[in-house]
Amino acid sequence: MIKKGIILLVSLFLLLGCTSTENNSDSILLYGQAQGKNGLIEVELFIEEGELKHIEVLQHNETPGFDQAMIEIIDQIMMKKSIEVDFISGATETSDGILRAIENAADKYPSPLFTETIKQEQLQVECELLIVGGGGAGFSAAIEAMNQGFTDVRVIEKMPFGGGNTRMSGGEFAVANNELQAQKGIQDSKELFFNDIYEGGGKLGKPELIQLIVDNGLENYNWLNQYIGVEYKDTLSWYGGHSVARTLWPQGDGAKMIDLLIQKALKLGVKVDYNTRAYEFITDANSKVIGVKASYNNQTVNYLARNGVILCTGGFGANVEMRMHYDTQWLKLDENIPTTNSPAATGDGILMAEKVHANLIGMEYIQLYPINNPATGNYYYMDYARIISNAILVNEEGYRFVDEKETRDNISRAILNQTNSIAYEIVGQSVIEELGLDEEYMDELLRGMEQGVIVMGTLEECANHFNLPYNTLQKTLEHYDAMVKNGVDTDFGRTQQLKPIQDDHYLMFSSIVSVHHTMGGVEINENAQVLDIEGNIIPGLYAAGEVTGGIHGNNRLGTLSIPDTVTFGRIAAKSCYKEKMNSDNK
Repeated sequence: MIKKGIILLVSLFLLLGCTSTENNSDSILLYGQAQGKNGLIEVELFIEEGELKHIEVLQHNETPGFDQAMIEIIDQIMMKKSIEVDFISGATETSDGILRAIENAADKYPSPLFTETIKQEQLQVECELLIVGGGGAGFSAAIEAMNQGFTDVRVIEKMPFGGGNTRMSGGEFAVANNELQAQKGIQDSKELFFNDIYEGGGKLGKPELIQLIVDNGLENYNWLNQYIGVEYKDTLSWYGGHSVARTLWPQGDGAKMIDLLIQKALKLGVKVDYNTRAYEFITDANSKVIGVKASYNNQTVNYLARNGVILCTGGFGANVEMRMHYDTQWLKLDENIPTTNSPAATGDGILMAEKVHANLIGMEYIQLYPINNPATGNYYYMDYARIISNAILVNEEGYRFVDEKETRDNISRAILNQTNSIAYEIVGQSVIEELGLDEEYMDELLRGMEQGVIVMGTLEECANHFNLPYNTLQKTLEHYDAMVKNGVDTDFGRTQQLKPIQDDHYLMFSSIVSVHHTMGGVEINENAQVLDIEGNIIPGLYAAGEVTGGIHGNNRLGTLSIPDTVTFGRIAAKSCYKEKMNSDNK
């Protein structure tokens, strides 16, 4: 949906108000536009007495959240009075679009509006503990570090705001023996949870790391809920690969969760530097990691940390070159396959760690997510209908082709084998009402309808919208309901939520696969210390979150991302503080 008035419209109104009535020839407006990532970006420049006073974004269609890059670009330009500013990491196409739109407007002025930027001197920042990456793992580590006893903790983040993939996620949290399971009489255990994770990852994950996620699950859930303030819905969900329903679902999804984490970190005194991209580790004569070199505002900043560096930069799902280099399974992860990830997930930390001889493990294991918007590559939140209730998937011929409750990789593989590698999810009116999909995800619904990838109506209307064979589709639904009545899915063996699908009206959306998670990364031990290629600890370097590898084997089960990031973010902080105390006592 088009966003208007990124910079407060009040500002423009006041500026225009004091010029238009006077018809002041010294005050003019210049209009410019250029292509962004998702469409045209249109801007207006306000010039008074030959000087640029204000830049207004009139309209755009950039991804919600990442449109913040435009604000940062404008702030840099107004501060420097120069067009020579850094692109915002992870938002390259948006940055390029807004810059070109501004340049196109400025070119219409008879004399130059901008000056050349003078390169600034190299800076140095010192702290007790440095955290590279401001997502769920990074801010979990920062909060834990302050609570352990650190007083000078700094987070650097290359985007203009925090969040990473946590902000893009649903924020769901899988944990055994939780309170909702007890209320519903669901039998679970740590042993069963461990086996699900281990077997779901092809028995390739490191057992000692999996055990930490399992053992710390309830404590970390309570920490998020009671200390951070994350509120959870009265909903217990089952996800593919889990033996029982054990997933808790937060209010406001991952976006609300990460905002609460950031607020808590700032309240505790954590310092955060945004728009700061780390690109190289700094080591001492003994190969101990003591900081990083980073780029901020066209200058180099040396960040030096007295008590450790925690790497939390995420995976490489948004780096086409890296995923094509390491992929041995799909053999088609080129630029035509989008990603659900933050644009910042470009593997920066992995590449940095490799240069200090960190061991990389499981890099070939790349997970796809099956149900994503063809217009954006982002997953549908409305797909919760399939995950936690009842929906079916059909292909362009109008037939079911998979158990809809299968794991992400298996459903993705099945979709890739269909005509044009596309699927259509069908949700009945009863499920729409049960989950409140049309109210809970109104923005997604309206945006998808505008894009032509979502439709609501009778089965025939939905079929016609997507040019699917209505008669075949109708027979598919009738056949499915007949199997439901008999209690057995004889086609694909589905057992979960085997309920009737036929209804008066439907929600239907087209879907493609996207790169969702990269299981590979730097190898760590139980203390979240990074190991080198010979299995030795790299002194001073710790890691948590998707930048790590070896935990989930060849496949991460759904709703394990937050348990993973919180577990190892907190462990890394505790390990750093323990090392600090040992050092202080020597």
